[in-house]
Amino acid sequence: MGDGAAEGRDEDPRSVDLRPADARSVDPWSAELAAERRHLDRARAALVRMRHEAEATEIAEGDPVADKVTNASLKAARRRRLEALSDPASGAPLFFGRIDYAAGAAAAPGRRVHLGRRHVREAAGDDPLVVDWRTDIARPYYRAHRGDVMGLVARRRFGFDGPELTAFEEEPLVEPSPGPAGASRAGGPAGGDLLAREIARPRSGPMRDIVATIQPEQDEIVRADLEVSVCVQGAPGTGKTAVGLHRAAYLLFAYRERLSRAGVLVVGPNRAFLRYIGAVLPALGEFTVTHRSLAALVDVATARGTDPEPVAEIKGDARMAVVIRRALGATRPGASPPAALITSSLGRWTVSGDEIAGLAAGIQAGGHRHRVARDLLARRIAAAVVRRAEERGHLPADSAVERLARTRSVRAAVDAVWPRTDAAGLIHRLFTDPALLAHAADGVLSAPEQRLLLADRPTSRRAVRWSPADLFCLDEALDLIDGVPAFGHVIVDEAQDLSAMQCRAVGRRCATGSLTVLGDLAQGTTAWAARSWEQALAHFGKPAARLEVLTRGHRVPAEILSFADRLLPSIAPDLPPASSTRAVPGALRVIAAPLDDLAGEAARQVRAGLGRGGSVAVIAPDEAVGGLTASLRAAGLPATALTDDAALTEDAALTVDAEPAGEAVLTGDAEPTEGASLTDKPVPEGRASRPVTVVPASLAKGLEFDHVVLVDPASVAGSGPGSVQGLRRLYVVLTRAVTSLAVIHTGELPSALADQGGPFPRVPRPGGAGRPDPALVRGLEVAPGSA
Repeated sequence: MGDGAAEGRDEDPRSVDLRPADARSVDPWSAELAAERRHLDRARAALVRMRHEAEATEIAEGDPVADKVTNASLKAARRRRLEALSDPASGAPLFFGRIDYAAGAAAAPGRRVHLGRRHVREAAGDDPLVVDWRTDIARPYYRAHRGDVMGLVARRRFGFDGPELTAFEEEPLVEPSPGPAGASRAGGPAGGDLLAREIARPRSGPMRDIVATIQPEQDEIVRADLEVSVCVQGAPGTGKTAVGLHRAAYLLFAYRERLSRAGVLVVGPNRAFLRYIGAVLPALGEFTVTHRSLAALVDVATARGTDPEPVAEIKGDARMAVVIRRALGATRPGASPPAALITSSLGRWTVSGDEIAGLAAGIQAGGHRHRVARDLLARRIAAAVVRRAEERGHLPADSAVERLARTRSVRAAVDAVWPRTDAAGLIHRLFTDPALLAHAADGVLSAPEQRLLLADRPTSRRAVRWSPADLFCLDEALDLIDGVPAFGHVIVDEAQDLSAMQCRAVGRRCATGSLTVLGDLAQGTTAWAARSWEQALAHFGKPAARLEVLTRGHRVPAEILSFADRLLPSIAPDLPPASSTRAVPGALRVIAAPLDDLAGEAARQVRAGLGRGGSVAVIAPDEAVGGLTASLRAAGLPATALTDDAALTEDAALTVDAEPAGEAVLTGDAEPTEGASLTDKPVPEGRASRPVTVVPASLAKGLEFDHVVLVDPASVAGSGPGSVQGLRRLYVVLTRAVTSLAVIHTGELPSALADQGGPFPRVPRPGGAGRPDPALVRGLEVAPGSA
């Protein structure tokens, strides 16, 4: 055992009474906080030693050539281990909570367990100083309550200012004992304020983890078994994206061996979204998860063209899967194949057409993919020849069948039954050959639909500019011909916007694994958006997936959410309305501005947001982003337009003194009240250094910012393929704010906002129930995608 362990043993807060000997002369809160700080220092020292041990570990490499792959894998594993043991002082706190087990608890009786993002111990065999949040022993931290204490007597949350522990909050789960337990001080107001303040902490740069604030209904989803596929219908601010990412981290911990081979895939709507969420899993110690945008899921081609919307709708329809399968079948001659003359070292042999047809029929009945079926047929033809040679007295070598299957004469016989083809060739021919399309689409697509698919398609394959919708037709064909790689678990976000063909492509990636689907039917903005999760899950190939419904939000202030909920009767009348646990009076401002001062008012609201602290975004109709960005820059604001290729920048520190109002700062002696009204302290011209992100409305989905300025909501509402989709896009945009939302409009607001619910809310309504009955949502259909 190391010296540090011996020195700190008497101060271990897990095993001794933290109260000072003379409680009358020493503030018990200070003593408690000092003991927790000593435990933190001890854990940090232990983590440093763990890293040094990992650095000193020698890799037993094998032969540089023969064992090249194994050597690279060992080096990568060591590198990931060192990354997971990085210095916590430069990142997230080493622990965020503590649970105290009762003396008679079945698990860890009498122990005090500190919980963090990684396991920390002093020496092999020692009790850990910090326990990984994903262990079973940590589960009560997220689930226990007065009605079911799960063996606990108390739960403690910690507040940090950077790496410094500044506060704690004690929550007794049984009758409180005298002394510090049962209340909090030194930056830890009672009543769960540390939890609320952590949720409300200002955003900066990429998305962060929520490991310290996971709610019971979220934890149930996170810890669902690997074999269980889950669909999460989550209203804005309910944390569905974070829940999905934490589920990935949990599964990799609980099923490490299985998933280290099969892998985990996260699919997001675009590259900007993936960059936004990309830091979450590494912060939780997981570095092996594959992230792909929807377009990058198909790697056989790149989308460089576009389709008219009616064409894209047809290509995304599930009926295309039938058409493509028929098209592949049409490449196979219908008549009995000719006899094959097989020439080899064993002599010249004839295999009749009827025999070849019989062999092919047996293979086809097995449902094999096209390329596999071709290889099987070649081997079976070769095996038939080898058997005849043996009957004639030949003694072929053991490898005779494999060698003969690769000969030109056998391959020619296979080509006569199942010709060579590839995905790009098949889809190009399907969309350029009227006869093939008519045959494959007979009774599936109407004549007008077929004409739309054939329009303006280059005859040369090299000249084709594949569209996004084409990619998933290619993927369907690729799976029929060669198959696609599969993962042990797939997580797909913003799934409500996927077409049936896109759902099928995602489902293929977890055909032998499980799936987590994340989305909100009310946020479906494409013409082919899902109308029910029952329908979407069938396309994913997981019709029995468990549906979880989250309506209790922890991010968007209640006042803003109530305003956005006015759209629900128009965009998703059967969905339960969302509610929020956060009250921030003054979070919503609706401002009428003349058209010629729209950019000027936006600049004023941006300065107000910068003065409050946290991230600031301006969301506008796509076509207005360029001009608005230029206007903000001309006003002296560091505005940058977000594109699909751009990453959200890490916010620089403000050069002005700004006090976040309505936020919880886990520092100092002040005790700000949750729900305090927002007050402006605008940043003077020329003094803002923190970037302002100008976001096209079409890219806002899944992102979040402390302060959002929405410009021209009527144009956003009119930007979709139909009025319903446009209003859904507006709903998305309205719910991106974590602290404040300023809505700047010219003329009238969209009627769905103005006509519902009377005056604009100035007092947020309280949060409601967590989850309604999933049966109410699984089979419902939201308004169709047209008006």
